[in-house]
Amino acid sequence: MIAERLNEIRERIAHAADRAGRNGKDVRIVAAAKGQGRSKIEEALDAGIRLIGHNYLQEAASEAPLTQRPDSEFHMIGHLQRNKAGKAVELFDVIQTVDDERLAIVLDRRAAMLERTIGVLIQVNLSGEPQKSGISCDKVEPLVETIRGLSCVSLRGLMTMPPFFDEPDRARPYFAQLRDLRDTLLLTKTLLPDMTELSMGMTGDFEVAVEEGATMVRIGTALFGERTRGQA
Repeated sequence: MIAERLNEIRERIAHAADRAGRNGKDVRIVAAAKGQGRSKIEEALDAGIRLIGHNYLQEAASEAPLTQRPDSEFHMIGHLQRNKAGKAVELFDVIQTVDDERLAIVLDRRAAMLERTIGVLIQVNLSGEPQKSGISCDKVEPLVETIRGLSCVSLRGLMTMPPFFDEPDRARPYFAQLRDLRDTLLLTKTLLPDMTELSMGMTGDFEVAVEEGATMVRIGTALFGERTRGQA
């Protein structure tokens, strides 16, 4: 079942990319696995998913062994507190939700202790919603400069979560704004050519996100189906 859903998602990504003059193969799917359980994650990996995203450290810790496959990556896609940075560096390949200079420095310190490099994305709060993590646009450039000065943190790009809308097209301005922010930072050489990732778009709006330049989409329900009662 997950394999069928994955094929459908890939087709929808391909069509959305075509509409924007892009190649759908340039868009990767992050399987948002919150509350899905080991068997569904295993099924997704068997179907060809290579990026698994988790919101919670404790849940991720129990499922990390599942990602010990060639080319698979474990991504943190939920808010990360500084006091949990050490465990996050042990578990994840990429932290998509860095929004604080102090967090980046702690990640760097812990990664150095483990003699590894941790990939990160900067989470940008474009809507200004106080309940959402992320920094404002005007604070992105200083954070980029800080991260670029760290030896064990590798900046991959930017991430955002727009407000929830019943009409996916209403999220388009937020996706376009993140793309424009990235492109501006590339022009000023604040971002380097290997820092172009845009993680944006989820089950309800990923096609619009692809049309606006997403390179990663975080898909949960469309891939796994609705979570059953009792799941987080």
